[in-house]
Amino acid sequence: MKKLNIIIYTFLSFILMTGCDRGFEELNLDPNASTAVPAHLLLGGPQRIYMNSMYGAQAGGDMGACWSQHWSKVQYNDEARYVPRRGVIDGIWSTMYASVISESKAMYNLAEAEGNNSLMGAGLVMQAVGYQTLVDFYGPIPFTESIDGNILQPTYDSETVVYEGIIQMLTDASAMLASGNGTITSSSDLFYGGDASKWVKLANSLKFRALMRISATRNVGAELQALMGKMFTSNADSAQLTYLEAAPDANPIWETIVDGNRAEYKINSVLVEAMTALNDDRLAVYAGVNASGSIVGKPSGFGAQTTLPNEGLGYTYANISPLGAKYLTATLPGVLMSYSQLSFLIAQAANEGYISGGITSAQDWYTEGIKASFEFNGVSSTAYLAQGSIGFSTQADGRTKIATQEWIALFGQGFESWTEWRRNKIPVLAPAAESLLDQVPSRLFYPTTEPSLNKTSYDAAVQTLGGDNLTAPLFWQ
Repeated sequence: MKKLNIIIYTFLSFILMTGCDRGFEELNLDPNASTAVPAHLLLGGPQRIYMNSMYGAQAGGDMGACWSQHWSKVQYNDEARYVPRRGVIDGIWSTMYASVISESKAMYNLAEAEGNNSLMGAGLVMQAVGYQTLVDFYGPIPFTESIDGNILQPTYDSETVVYEGIIQMLTDASAMLASGNGTITSSSDLFYGGDASKWVKLANSLKFRALMRISATRNVGAELQALMGKMFTSNADSAQLTYLEAAPDANPIWETIVDGNRAEYKINSVLVEAMTALNDDRLAVYAGVNASGSIVGKPSGFGAQTTLPNEGLGYTYANISPLGAKYLTATLPGVLMSYSQLSFLIAQAANEGYISGGITSAQDWYTEGIKASFEFNGVSSTAYLAQGSIGFSTQADGRTKIATQEWIALFGQGFESWTEWRRNKIPVLAPAAESLLDQVPSRLFYPTTEPSLNKTSYDAAVQTLGGDNLTAPLFWQ
């Protein structure tokens, strides 16, 4: 009997155990934990991270805006004197690879699995943006072997290889976005709210900008001409991110200067003098007034020998104008690329004979760029354009005036203003006073970790550049 009871007990236990086991998997599943990430959820991250990186006052401000001599500082101005913080430079590199490019590539792969060509195109655009930023800042970079977990020491590709890859990415992106296959979820898209047609224009406009950047290195005319009529047509097409009214979602410039009470950021005297000479009403938007009610700028530099703030020179907190109210607003949009900049690039392409239309077309697009910039800044351009000194009638004069107006219009876009100045070298900028260099920097240092973590590739790249220094020229300069 006892033996029978043991058998029955064992049998019942087996039934209970197997029965419990069959339902246990379901009981252990977290209904709130997604097992598959929709591709569109990865779009907003790279957009915001990229714009925050570019607009951070200690990056795009201290380096980009100060080096293009739009901004200056009355204190804490090592960067303005070309002594940048290596940690900030390291952060740009890691942000581009680990966040912007990596997440955009992951989104591309997920979108491909979903059969969503539109989102794949957006992913390629953001990858291209990240890679172009890196190659424009540093020179040779990992490209063909980057973002591969199996390759811990990727080769640094030449700038030419990277640029051709970027251009191909944008070409492919445009085709994917124009295919009409797939959608971009509006709530995930911080640039265009899911409008794929505007992404097409962005891909083509970015391609035009990339081609113009390397226009001194190879023939780009046919490619530029093929893009005409397929790019931005107004300010409504500009790629920009709208910030919110409070940190951490406000414009990083506002978060640092206003919310962080960093009043040492001021307007540069070079910009003030240039715009004053042109009777440019945008100056009252770009700059606020000093304690005496005037707009007064400060030259770049000082501080190595002259103690800051420069009381003896008059470069004090009270005497030098701050940035204008518009550019110290929490909701100031972060601009990736504007219609104004595109217009100046087209004007330049026509003026140089890269595309058809000659000087007449160059004049028209130049005027269009000025109008777009004034419109963005809420100022009428009528009186400004009526000045005879604004126009041009020769290629040489056009070359100078187009580049000058682009430089003025790029105010607030620190890194982009510096990058385009490096390409054009217009207007002529003297190096910062009491700086350690005899010229405006032409690139950034490589990250401090690269010589130890990827020495062979790093050494080869440095040899190509002629040294890992701020004055090594890039191939398109």
